[in-house]
Amino acid sequence: MQLSEELMTMFPELTYKIESKMPDSQKGLLINDVIYLNPNQERYEMNSTLAEELGHYLTSYGNIILQDTNEKRKQERRARDIGATLVVTPYDIINCFEEGCRTVLDCAVHLEVSEETFKDAVKYYARRFTGVKTENNYTLLFQPDGTVAVLKSINNF
Repeated sequence: MQLSEELMTMFPELTYKIESKMPDSQKGLLINDVIYLNPNQERYEMNSTLAEELGHYLTSYGNIILQDTNEKRKQERRARDIGATLVVTPYDIINCFEEGCRTVLDCAVHLEVSEETFKDAVKYYARRFTGVKTENNYTLLFQPDGTVAVLKSINNF
């Protein structure tokens, strides 16, 4: 199952429509319980757009298309953060490390998301975990620039 299909099955109460009449500058749009997606995107970008629109579904209210107030910009940031964490978890980052990914691009390709989405997730985790998260024998060092270092401990205490 592709990532976009997995995301859609997580939210079966929504309707998903590919809308070819959307302007190129508009990648996705949530109206009520319908997510409209512009088909003029690469697959990884489409995955990221879908995740962001799901972030809007989970966090936003009202019309925030115009980013003309601080509240609207905060809602947009929150939706991007939540969307990014839907497709890039700390466990996904550990998996990238174990699979030999060494760059942001390597990780994004491995996870089938855009580089921007990967960086958004890392920046969110950097804020949330104050830069450091420990999982099992791994320590994740999140950097505010959207990069992450993974340290693996050989101790099994």
